[in-house]
Amino acid sequence: MTADRTIDQTFPKRSNPLTIFSDLSETPHYNLPGLPMYARRDSMHRYGFRMACHWHRDLEFIHVLNGHPRVFVNGALIPLHAGEGIFINSRRMHYLVCDDGDDAGFVSAVIDASLLGAMYAPMAAAMLKRMDDTAPDYVVLDSTRERDRTLLFDIDELERLMSRCERQQETGDALTVLPAVAQSARLCFLALERINEGTITAEPKTVDQRTPEYPTPSSAHAAANDPGPEFRSFLLMMAFIRANASHKITLDDIARAGIVGRRVCCELFRTYAGQTPIDYLTDYRLGKARELLSEGTMSIKEISQACGFSSPVYFSYVFRRHMDATPRQWRDRELAT
Repeated sequence: MTADRTIDQTFPKRSNPLTIFSDLSETPHYNLPGLPMYARRDSMHRYGFRMACHWHRDLEFIHVLNGHPRVFVNGALIPLHAGEGIFINSRRMHYLVCDDGDDAGFVSAVIDASLLGAMYAPMAAAMLKRMDDTAPDYVVLDSTRERDRTLLFDIDELERLMSRCERQQETGDALTVLPAVAQSARLCFLALERINEGTITAEPKTVDQRTPEYPTPSSAHAAANDPGPEFRSFLLMMAFIRANASHKITLDDIARAGIVGRRVCCELFRTYAGQTPIDYLTDYRLGKARELLSEGTMSIKEISQACGFSSPVYFSYVFRRHMDATPRQWRDRELAT
């Protein structure tokens, strides 16, 4: 049995540009329709400083240009800094977050490995071996290492080539896509070669220590491919939060929606979202609040009520604690830009 795969459109599109289904799978928006790969420059500001947790079958490459986001991958929370990057293996649960509300710019590249694997069956088998649930989940790319630096430069080069393809699409000459496809093959080879070597992390100081509360590397991946009762409970609880965020919600309410107890509820959120249920609820409410503040059509009191905060005073307190600015300061800054 698999979870129903419906689009979750509850979160405002502007704050969540990803197309994510109820099983948390994402459908990437490729640069060119029909060519399963993309590369773009992006900013965490566009996601409300926290992406929704998701997975996809594509391989993903990220090069951080500025700021210091953290990346959640199957239970590990990895801090990154400007000049560093990460390769995320296929079908791994992941998201980026800026906890301090400061923006971070990055280049993101996503490549569907079937684009290359379809060319030659033995090559496809070799790639799949490095992408299955027993393979490492990610490789941290350190710019002080020559091989990693090459990968980071190649991510940027793919973005440049894909931008050129988009600009020249109007001419109708699709031959310009070939260099981009060749570059994607190079990226996949270098990353999967590193996976084969088992080099998955930077120095210990760069990666937060995994705690017993977090999953084994393959647990979220297994759930994504074959959702079991625990993962379905998690989906039910996430859906409940998104549908009722404007109302008062307790931990008991969330657990009841997933037909589990409080302890299991917390364990499931730690495993699949990397945070507690209440933290997830707060982040979701703050994301909605930022969207409404940016629109500039509602008062602070109206936004506080619409996002489920008990009072405007408490809303301002929580918002300032997370965003280092009051709701009014945030709105004024957004409208000014």
